[in-house]
Amino acid sequence: MSEDRSGTLLVRVWLEGGTEHFRARVSAVASDAPDEDRTVAVASSPREVLDAVRGWLDDFTGSRSTTD
Repeated sequence: MSEDRSGTLLVRVWLEGGTEHFRARVSAVASDAPDEDRTVAVASSPREVLDAVRGWLDDFTGSRSTTD
């Protein structure tokens, strides 16, 4: 019986001090321990969030993207 591989990534985004200060936390949630997460990145811009998600996906799939 084959086991499907899966992953869960949680992105939390908020604004501090009105709309001027973007903040985000990207966390990987373990399927066997959903109450425990591992911080993948903290970010201060949407671009940093996208870069963190891309890096996580590359690691998860075992590939490295050569395009931006």
